[in-house]
Amino acid sequence: MGADMHAYSVDLEALRRMVGSGDCELLEQLTTQIASGLDRLDAEAAGWGNLVPARQALTKMIMEPAYLDGVANLSNDAAIYIYVFKEMCEHYGKPLDNEYDMSSEWLSEVEEALDDVGVTCEPSEYFVAGDDLPLPSAFPYPIAGCIDFEVMTELRDELKPALSADVDDDVLDTVTELSEWAHECLRERRGLVWFFY
Repeated sequence: MGADMHAYSVDLEALRRMVGSGDCELLEQLTTQIASGLDRLDAEAAGWGNLVPARQALTKMIMEPAYLDGVANLSNDAAIYIYVFKEMCEHYGKPLDNEYDMSSEWLSEVEEALDDVGVTCEPSEYFVAGDDLPLPSAFPYPIAGCIDFEVMTELRDELKPALSADVDDDVLDTVTELSEWAHECLRERRGLVWFFY
């Protein structure tokens, strides 16, 4: 995975209900509310080839329950849908601070350092892309995934002993930030959506 991660505290169930809802009023509101983000996506994607425009991707996501059937995985079009979903997270959610490398390689190093001092903690298991979001798969990036609110207590509790582990500052900083993410989501009673670039 790439090191550039954006994470959001967001009502995951509400987002899942929006996708495929067929809600015309929601679509109209969103198209207006995230217009600048959609324009930016179209400008950035101009060099990628003949892609689905961002507004068309948003329309399909909201209005067509089976929109994924028409999106080829591992394609540039797949990436547009993921970026549009990110704009929805930006609008409905709260960005979480991310000052540290959150790549799978670094999280593995964090786990190894913790294991060396007798602390079992595997945050990388929580940051695995799966079928938990109504999104296609892009290759190689972006990658999106989520942690449901119900799992946040488990993540918080797993990280707690790592916060007092005798490890170097970089490892401790990463654990601290992940713990802050978990606490923020629990305070807000929200899940977490993450995007890797």
